[in-house]
Amino acid sequence: MKITSTRIATAADAKAVAEIANAHELSVDSKSSLFGEQGALDFIAGYIDPSPAYLVSLDGESGFSAVVNLHPDSVTGRYYTDVYARPSVENLENVVLWAIELANSQHADWDIRPGVNSLDKRLQNAWAKHGFEFLRRYYTMRMSISSAPTIRHIQGVEIRSIDISNPDQVALWHKLHQNSFSKHFGFAPRELEKWRELVQDSATDPNGVFFAFKNGQPVGFCQCNDEYVEENRGFINLLGVTQENQGLGIGEALLQTGISYCLTKGYDSVELNVDTGNESGALKLYEKVGFTPESSWIQLRLREELKRHSAADHYYLVRSNGDFKFNQFTTSELWKAQACHVKPPRLGGGYRSFGHDTI
Repeated sequence: MKITSTRIATAADAKAVAEIANAHELSVDSKSSLFGEQGALDFIAGYIDPSPAYLVSLDGESGFSAVVNLHPDSVTGRYYTDVYARPSVENLENVVLWAIELANSQHADWDIRPGVNSLDKRLQNAWAKHGFEFLRRYYTMRMSISSAPTIRHIQGVEIRSIDISNPDQVALWHKLHQNSFSKHFGFAPRELEKWRELVQDSATDPNGVFFAFKNGQPVGFCQCNDEYVEENRGFINLLGVTQENQGLGIGEALLQTGISYCLTKGYDSVELNVDTGNESGALKLYEKVGFTPESSWIQLRLREELKRHSAADHYYLVRSNGDFKFNQFTTSELWKAQACHVKPPRLGGGYRSFGHDTI
């Protein structure tokens, strides 16, 4: 299938974006978390740096059939790219190639880190044909709640909510987060303002942030938000304990506090995301408390041997008879070779939470 046209999505396209993304996800995994209207609006705006989403038309399909957002992150120099397409789109290679070329037209030296549902072999194969491989696996985990859990008592530890309208408390939360996640995969230090833009978004619950105090000093936090309010499901967006206080049960007490808070809001279940390779033992904690995996997704990366031939040399990766090679092409020549009729626009200037591990 050839790309026939693209255009930048606007807020008025939220319903169409959600329809395409949800159709894609449900075609491979009935347990996937779906886009509501607000989720689609967040996708359209870009999850980290401001970034437009693109609606894509392909020949043989009526209307728009795919949606793409690169989700650039200027702090890490990466694109956390999402591609969704209607199940009727049999071949996603051209859409994936379009996304790659769009990324290279903006920052050729940045890494592209696509996210793909673990069951989505169609999209995985499309990325693999352009040289991408498995990097990391994440779980979306849920638990039903009908009664408040018993919150673990730890001598000298007190948990209470904070006022996120207070700049001093937000600054303290930032320090706790940067310490807690400093050894996690994918972590990058962020200045306060950039960090605040990520953790205080459209789903933020102003009453949903809790601190753990040990002997009067803050040592951990839990953030609950309203990411899935349309599905009557609470969401634990962030949970962290400072490095020197991990292993004492404080994370468990914070998690139980978050679950109890979600129950008071009338939610009948709670969801969170976790990096299955998290060295802090987060997955075991979540399983202990009662969370079970609902779905999983993987992060991909360009194979290292291919990355060495960087776009800084203005070389493009092409595939011929199943083999990869590097040729120097102009953009128009590359698109002609790939039978794509639309060149990606060059942009000027420059989130769904990427879970616990990217911010």
